[in-house]
Amino acid sequence: MRIGEKVEARAKELRMGPTELARRIKSTKQNVYNIYKRQSIDTGLLQRLCKVLDFDFFVYYNPANSVQQPRVPYGKQKKGAVTPEAELAQVKKDYAELREKYELLKELYETKTGKKVPGSF
Repeated sequence: MRIGEKVEARAKELRMGPTELARRIKSTKQNVYNIYKRQSIDTGLLQRLCKVLDFDFFVYYNPANSVQQPRVPYGKQKKGAVTPEAELAQVKKDYAELREKYELLKELYETKTGKKVPGSF
């Protein structure tokens, strides 16, 4: 897939027509149509497209990335935005903390009552 097709797909994803995209990158509608057909794009123009379309198209030029690149927001992340990896790490950490608290509470309950916690082994 050409970079121009990726730009076009992202613009459509955002429901941004060629006229609006042209206005935002300070270009013409015809130039936007030409961008959609390109195999490569000048880095200055690509930076403007990244900013306007809130997507880092440079990931497609990084050989370390796999063939199927993830959607990567460009520039500042929105307040509270978290990557899936960071969110998973936080969930695992929270789970471990809750598991530890549960074990402590279970032990305390069994010590105080002399009974097993209902539903536990």
